[in-house]
Amino acid sequence: MRKYLIFILLLSLVTVACSQLQNNGDNGSNEEAQETAEQEAPRVEVTATPTLPPTYTPESMGRGGHISPVSTRTIHIVQAGETMGQIAAKYGVDTKFLADSNRIYNYHLIYVGQVLYIPPCE
Repeated sequence: MRKYLIFILLLSLVTVACSQLQNNGDNGSNEEAQETAEQEAPRVEVTATPTLPPTYTPESMGRGGHISPVSTRTIHIVQAGETMGQIAAKYGVDTKFLADSNRIYNYHLIYVGQVLYIPPCE
């Protein structure tokens, strides 16, 4: 019984393969399709180049064409032997204000090479 099923399966595969070969071998319809494709000229469509819409640019509100005034920050690099009190006195700011501006909670824990931002005097 098994031999018959395998034989029928192989026979059906061979017939399907042969029918596909016959369809591929029939060049008459394929040649006609190629001739009509060659006769038609390719269509060239011209499309507009996409551009971005104009954007709104706000007018300047500050001085010198800037939206907000530009501020410069003064920095100080701690040298050996300097204290917070000496640095604050040098720049004319309060020691506590200088420490708070730099998030320093203990005035005695500054180290050589530390960068301190000097707040502007008001």
